Amino acid sequence: MASYLPMMIAVDHPYPDLLKWAVERFEVLNGKQVLVVTRDMMPKEALAGVTSYSKAWIWDLAPKNTTRILFWDFDMIPLRPLPEIPDVAFASVADYQLWADRLAAVYPFFARTKKYFNSGFFVARKDTQPYFDQLKLLTASKKKFFWNMDEQPLLNFLIQETFDVHWLPETFNCMGHAHFSVASEAYMFHLAGMDKLSRWAIMELFKLRLGLEPVHDVQRDEKYEFVFEDSRGRDHG
Repeated sequence: MASYLPMMIAVDHPYPDLLKWAVERFEVLNGKQVLVVTRDMMPKEALAGVTSYSKAWIWDLAPKNTTRILFWDFDMIPLRPLPEIPDVAFASVADYQLWADRLAAVYPFFARTKKYFNSGFFVARKDTQPYFDQLKLLTASKKKFFWNMDEQPLLNFLIQETFDVHWLPETFNCMGHAHFSVASEAYMFHLAGMDKLSRWAIMELFKLRLGLEPVHDVQRDEKYEFVFEDSRGRDHG
């Protein structure tokens, strides 16, 4: 089984208690210590740029002998132990197809790739480091790329131009706005596409409901129905 270093960048997390819980839960479920990067650990040049580009520095922040990094955003909730992830250059989960289609309509490159990964969860091997270094150079310019300032389209371009992405099932990065139908099977639930208040309120519900205990299949339906009904209302079907 190929090993990896779990990493999260948690610069100025608004709720340290939720951060601590999510990290501890990942560690209990997966038996691996998470490298949590805080503001004082970040290079000055990373803090001077656009915040979302901070993941461009993951290889600088990892110990020198690190060969694979599993990166996950601080608005993700670990639900089950992750299964083995193949030893490939880059593995991630496809984002909402609407984003891929919008990019493809404007930029021919994305029309070729067909898919567009969400950079909130990925596993990157050491041979991707030069492309994260390129991302560092782009963040320093503070220019607007594509239609927003996020790093995700650029990272997609840099990685997919060189590597064949290994597409993981949606359960590895189950996004509330895109993959709700597979939420009951998720390994990691991502509170993406939500306003900040809703995001942290939902995470608090999960924390109160789950604690650090693994989610057992026999209890899955009861637990998840309770959490999702409280957080999304009863009109989701």
